[in-house]
Amino acid sequence: MQAEKVQREQVAIKYRIWTRSAIFLLCGLFFFWSFQQIVAENTIGFDGAIREAVNGLEADWLVGFLFTTLGDKPGVITIMLIAVVLIWWRKKDYIAMGTIIAGVIVVNELNKWLKDYTGRERPMTGPGAESLSFPSGHAMVGLFFYGLLLYLILTYTKTGGKRLIILVAGIVFIALLGTSRIFLNYHYPSDVFAGYAAGYICLLLGVLTYEGLHSYFQKRMVKP
Repeated sequence: MQAEKVQREQVAIKYRIWTRSAIFLLCGLFFFWSFQQIVAENTIGFDGAIREAVNGLEADWLVGFLFTTLGDKPGVITIMLIAVVLIWWRKKDYIAMGTIIAGVIVVNELNKWLKDYTGRERPMTGPGAESLSFPSGHAMVGLFFYGLLLYLILTYTKTGGKRLIILVAGIVFIALLGTSRIFLNYHYPSDVFAGYAAGYICLLLGVLTYEGLHSYFQKRMVKP
């Protein structure tokens, strides 16, 4: 019985490694391609097609305001502080707290650097248009931050039914966080998709950092 359990765990680990590696590779290739297109000032075909398809579809102002607020810097900082306090209070997981804070700072600075380097203007005019467009910060920083919170919540949750509900709700929220920027005309679709790609790469690196540090300190604690 124990041998079967160990075997299942090994299969699950291999599956997780292959899945993470495949998505990491796809995201890396897509981001590199889109980054090259923007730097070369080429037109990305699906931008026009998607914008034309959603033209006239207005996001509800309350939904738009909600996702804009939760993806902006003040919203992320507020949720981050609440999350860090809750993790300290309930779990005393200092590695998770450090990974969240350091990760958000690094990913946000990386996003600003990419925007400055590519210099792509937003598709809209008026308030907010003064900041640059590629890649979307809501998609990139949002996927990293809320994805890391989702990963931690799933790690702390043991009940299978609850985990599934949390997973689905988290994925839907993160998807709307970025795609709402297209409906609101704050970003081109390629800004959002590239932001998600870069955000996933950062998320995976953050998760691997957390898991590596967690494993390292656990081994040190059990040593005689």
